[in-house]
Amino acid sequence: MAVSQDSLPIVIARQRTTVNQSDDDDGGSTGYTCNKKRIACGSCSKVIICNHLEENVASYECSSVDPLRPYCTGDGVCASDTECEIPSELCPTNEYFYPVPSNCSEVVYCGDKLEATKYVAPSSSYVFDFASQKWVVRKTAADCFQINCATSTMMNKFFAYKPNPQLYFYCATSGPMTFTCKDNEVFNEAKRLCEFGCTKEGDFPIPGVDNRYYACLLGPNGLVRNFDR
Repeated sequence: MAVSQDSLPIVIARQRTTVNQSDDDDGGSTGYTCNKKRIACGSCSKVIICNHLEENVASYECSSVDPLRPYCTGDGVCASDTECEIPSELCPTNEYFYPVPSNCSEVVYCGDKLEATKYVAPSSSYVFDFASQKWVVRKTAADCFQINCATSTMMNKFFAYKPNPQLYFYCATSGPMTFTCKDNEVFNEAKRLCEFGCTKEGDFPIPGVDNRYYACLLGPNGLVRNFDR
């Protein structure tokens, strides 16, 4: 009896990138093999298609089928979660907490291998303060900064993290990515770069300019910047 393609577990009608079998693409280097399966995982993110001789004849990335299901699990099934210890795009550095772009009540702790472990606020009354690395009481609506990278209007754009613009996000097709500027720098969305910004009180030398510095003073509305002449 003929089987319709629509009944198969993988929809082959969608466009994806395939590669031919080669001696160095059998999954052995990553610990993944066909293992008597005709559809299997070739890596944490790649599905491989095998013949009866257990040869890898083609493969594709899960993100090319569905960006919301970028991981390969089980018998070559793409999923939104994975048990692989792979670096998270929400982790610009290790051993630090970072806010989750889509939910101001969540943070991730970035481990030694940049793997992300999610934590939730004690209640909806709290938001995460990146500078102090603590949950603090939410005082204004602006304290809760969230972006939805799944919407088309947000895609492929940079966004400064308004509560602390030393952080910024990029909405990639595969999901949000977190970046951080250097100390005493903030992200400028219009210029798409990090530049000097007063994040704390003090005097800071202006790079490449002798005898001049940024003087960051605490004003009535927060830190202000003055130039020494």
